[in-house]
Amino acid sequence: MAPPGHNPRAVSALRTLAPAGVLLAEALIFHRRVLFSRNWTIPWDFRDYHLPLAEFMARSLREGRLPLWDPYTYCGVPFYANLQTQFAYPPAWVTIVLSNFASGKRLLDFLEWCLVLHIFLAGLFGYLLFRRLGAGRWAAIFGATIFQLGGYFASQAQHLGAVCGAAWLPLAWLAVVELGSEFRLRRLAVLALALAMAFLAGFPAVTIVVAVTTLGLTAALVAFRRASVRLFGWTALGGLWAVLLAAIQLLPAQEAARLSTAYSRGEFAGTGGGVPWIALLSLVIPNHNNIFDLNNYHLEWNPTFLYLYCGWAGLLSALLGLVASRSSWRLPVLAVTLLSGLWMLGETTPFGRWAFLALPVAVKSPLYAEFAMAGFLLGLAALAALGAERLVSGRSRWLGPLLVGVSALDLTLAGSSRMMNTVRVDQEPAATAEQFEGSRETLEGMRRLVRQTVPPWRVEPYRDSMRWANSAPMTGIPTATGNDPLAPARILRVRRLFGQGQPWLRYWELSDLNSPLPGLLNVRYVVTWAPSDAPALQHPQWKRVADLPGHQVYENLRVLPRFFLVSRVVAAASESHALALLGSPDFDPRREAVVEGAGPLDTEPTQRLPVRVLKYEDREVELEVETASPAYLVTSETYYPGWRAWVDGRPAELYLTNVAFRGLFVPPGRHRIRMRFEPPVFYYGLALSGLGWGLWLVASLWRRTANNARKTSDLEGADGQSEGGFDRIRLCERDSL
Repeated sequence: MAPPGHNPRAVSALRTLAPAGVLLAEALIFHRRVLFSRNWTIPWDFRDYHLPLAEFMARSLREGRLPLWDPYTYCGVPFYANLQTQFAYPPAWVTIVLSNFASGKRLLDFLEWCLVLHIFLAGLFGYLLFRRLGAGRWAAIFGATIFQLGGYFASQAQHLGAVCGAAWLPLAWLAVVELGSEFRLRRLAVLALALAMAFLAGFPAVTIVVAVTTLGLTAALVAFRRASVRLFGWTALGGLWAVLLAAIQLLPAQEAARLSTAYSRGEFAGTGGGVPWIALLSLVIPNHNNIFDLNNYHLEWNPTFLYLYCGWAGLLSALLGLVASRSSWRLPVLAVTLLSGLWMLGETTPFGRWAFLALPVAVKSPLYAEFAMAGFLLGLAALAALGAERLVSGRSRWLGPLLVGVSALDLTLAGSSRMMNTVRVDQEPAATAEQFEGSRETLEGMRRLVRQTVPPWRVEPYRDSMRWANSAPMTGIPTATGNDPLAPARILRVRRLFGQGQPWLRYWELSDLNSPLPGLLNVRYVVTWAPSDAPALQHPQWKRVADLPGHQVYENLRVLPRFFLVSRVVAAASESHALALLGSPDFDPRREAVVEGAGPLDTEPTQRLPVRVLKYEDREVELEVETASPAYLVTSETYYPGWRAWVDGRPAELYLTNVAFRGLFVPPGRHRIRMRFEPPVFYYGLALSGLGWGLWLVASLWRRTANNARKTSDLEGADGQSEGGFDRIRLCERDSL
């Protein structure tokens, strides 16, 4: 008989929520400085790359626009097609919408919370996985603590997409384990959800790790007879369903990759990279080789990939789980852990080097062996949970909480507030929507210069900070350059005519200040750290017009407008032919245009009025032109599938102009020209994803209907008895999906 005042529902709720509460508290304490003080933030790419993309998306939504096109980078790029924008990732939309409701001025804070909550989500999913593998409550919390506070999430905080994607890894493994025991539609739906969300999170290297290790776990379960061979079919079906769910992002990303430099990295990727063997020392000594102090760090590898620490308690428990656990899941988990570890080491092993070199070039591009550490550390955490269960089972009730507390304290002292996840804002001011590298005056000064016209003039850094390119979508200062894995291939080939860089790089810095091509790209201003007496800046093409804190600004006196008319068209037979013509010293961008796929035009130059810009928005442009003879409209706006044009309301064909830009023929007279970005691939993907999510909702409702029917049946057969209440609670927890 239950004691007076005993409430089984309250006890059940407390038992269910307590593990989540412990894991959430651990994550909040570990990242306390970043979350609860505006003097601290996450370093490097978190603000230099992810924040500008999120700010552009947030501003677009505030202004009632769907963020499909970014006009500020590389003379225009398809924003929605870039995986790392998280354009189709539901948690990103929740974060941005909440930030906008909170005035939109603290987006960085919301992104930091989004990242930490994903780390907590990884721990929670890990807890459910470890419970399903046979670990008790405290042993599972212990394993989840190791995973969420250990090496991967502590060291990769700067990569928002890598953290978000890895959070879904334990859920994918859990779904496969459940499917291996018995097929249920809801379990297949959870697998599809985990794989789709890992892709939509926006970091392809981690997406591949999630997919491959999930398939590896499937093979291990079948090989060790924990599942039938049918599991391969269920896993494949879950993958296909995930493709359908993610089609809204997958189809545009494929199109963008085909037209970008994404695949070219594979040509220069060497032997594939990977975590060096010396990193394994960090399993025992977290700060080996001074990886926490960049001033005293002198090794050739990225220090964030040299931190694998999961705590002494975690490592010893994993060894105990390996040799002493009686769990039948031990060998499948060990197999996928070894697979991930071998992959993580990459080129440092003969097999890893051989396997990478054997891959097609297109497949090599998104592969970063280092990120397989997520699978390796999840496997270690699972073994540690099994070892902890062996250690604490049947012993003092305080041993489990003590083990969790010691591990959390150890991992927090070792990895919290380190250079790889925490930095003082005043030591790394970066760029925001209000200041540039700590200076409001610099940002406002540049904005005043470029916003003298509509559309604004473009800016080019010359021996200056790359942040001008990275932050353009956030600051609203347009640039003809950028620094993105999906850099448009044709734009970069144009930039190579007047810039310098390595073939595999996506950032080519201006070097030839005598070239007319920056003017063709509407670059009116160059911002530089170089001294005013630098020889290249003494050319009469450049005039010093402003001194901003830490920077000097020069005006390009040969700049051309974004839109203008020419009387001569030179037909190019191919892209290489067009590049040769564009790079020729005889090419005069003021009088002629190089056009692919169109016949030549050569009319007598006549007086033409400047092109009037009636409307310039991210996805739509309206112009008014007037000419006495046939002419050609030249733009420095990127050519990309989905852009359409109309002349006086009638459809007109857009041509590849000057290698990478849009242009069209204009008949004599006064005309109104309209261009709009309406990408068909986006709507195709939207329709397919709508179908996938519709099926997913049906599966969820089916589960609810089945559960209601089962509960009704149980009540009808209970004969008024309340037996098995706690057993039912435990069964529900173990049947975690």
